[in-house]
Amino acid sequence: MLRKLIIGFLLIITSPLMGLEFPLCVYGISDLKWVPEVKKAGFTCFQSYQKDPDTLSALAKQASKYGLKTVFLPDQVIGSAKENEAKSWPMLAWYLVDEPDVHKWSRERVRQAHQRSKTAFPNQLTTLVIGQGRTLIPYYDLPDVMMVDWYPVPHLALTSFGDNVRYTLEGMEKHNSPYPRKLWGVVQIFDWKDYKQHRPDNDRIGRFPTEEEIRFMSYDGILNGATGLFYFIFTAQNKPMFSFQPDNWKRVTRVIKELEELLPILENGIIVENPLAISRPLVMQSRAYKGYIYMILLNSSDQPQQIPPALLEKYYQKMFEKKKEKTIPPYGVWVLKYS
Repeated sequence: MLRKLIIGFLLIITSPLMGLEFPLCVYGISDLKWVPEVKKAGFTCFQSYQKDPDTLSALAKQASKYGLKTVFLPDQVIGSAKENEAKSWPMLAWYLVDEPDVHKWSRERVRQAHQRSKTAFPNQLTTLVIGQGRTLIPYYDLPDVMMVDWYPVPHLALTSFGDNVRYTLEGMEKHNSPYPRKLWGVVQIFDWKDYKQHRPDNDRIGRFPTEEEIRFMSYDGILNGATGLFYFIFTAQNKPMFSFQPDNWKRVTRVIKELEELLPILENGIIVENPLAISRPLVMQSRAYKGYIYMILLNSSDQPQQIPPALLEKYYQKMFEKKKEKTIPPYGVWVLKYS
């Protein structure tokens, strides 16, 4: 009875994001043979940098075969023999531009790219990704969906990923972006040493994120307003990660499988008040779904933190680990079900 009363009270405060699709996508698919591995890993969609309309048509058909959605660049499809066919592709969104803030695109240029895509494909969404949450040129209200990528490992604070998701959401709110607000965060699954460094005179720095870091960034993005997550990138040194770096791929897929299990809650759960007070560096978000409360608890610090005693009670069940410790490790994540 007490549990029902608590849940009934919490349901008074509802979330406008309820019922939004929560995509789990991976960047960089260019080969049809990779698509089954995307599905097997638990992703629900993929992005491709391929531009040739025939190649994209083949990828779209393969995506449909495996029940996946796609994110493609529209530039060469518009005006091609494939334009009409593309209206029935399983599009999550058309990818207008990669980091217009980095490449110094004006608002007008982005607006024109968006309008060109909407004219050709009026029933399909547009998106773009910015390289940081706060940009000098405000792009926040131009596409149907905003994205932000931020790759902190190992040279920046891990929490800066969630910060940049939140900065993007604040920009969207300030500039009256279309409602409901869709915001997709792009999580790092690559080693910076594989890419050009800003300071070529310095020693190259980088490493692949640990599973714990990938997991923390994913949930930190969710708690800061992400309504979907992308992962950059499927390849390592231009080779598919699952065959070239299988141990790293296992890190990724374990996180994705966990999030895949939570998709019904992320998409249809109602964000409610937390059932108990939480103070930083612990951060919590609670969602009501089918008579239960699901809580995501993060330790946003680099030091272990004490777990509030109430969460150690039997009513709070950990979903992905059986044992309850009295502390949560640095950048740790607990997912709890209140029953």
